[in-house]
Amino acid sequence: MPTRFGEVLAHGKTKLDVVYTNESREMPYFLEQLKERWLDTAMDHEKFLGLDLEYTADQCGVAVIQLCFAHHVLIFQWASSDKHCPELMDFLRGDITFATVDITNDKLKMRTSMAHMAVALIDEEYGDMKTNFPKSQHKLWEKAPLDRINIEYAAKYAYISYELYRKIRVVNYGQRHLE
Repeated sequence: MPTRFGEVLAHGKTKLDVVYTNESREMPYFLEQLKERWLDTAMDHEKFLGLDLEYTADQCGVAVIQLCFAHHVLIFQWASSDKHCPELMDFLRGDITFATVDITNDKLKMRTSMAHMAVALIDEEYGDMKTNFPKSQHKLWEKAPLDRINIEYAAKYAYISYELYRKIRVVNYGQRHLE
């Protein structure tokens, strides 16, 4: 059974339902739930997932994979798993649209950060998110189980990826009436 983290407060009164696991054998069940319970029943303009990654301390590999649909977040700690999860690879290569915001190399062009975009488009509470997360915790993405602070951070960033894309779609495709 995965470590079920429960709820994480994203901002204001917005709560995220979070499941965290590092067990590859549990992923097929959670991926199936994500697809069948949420994606398959969503309206066409809502059929996408927020995707965020956290990297190993040496920045050479993926440590954590976060998937978000609306207020539902699945956090898989790849680095401490047995790394045998063909269902996850099939899911990631499937016909699902993934939304992610990685500004690592784009900050100079955009002159902003993911946190700044989240403050402007989602909620001001995201302004201190990066600075409130201790730098020492960035080196602990491979440690199992993840600390509570890492799970909260990972869940929020997955939600930001989802919510930024959702808001951009609303503006870009003239869907403000759906808000």
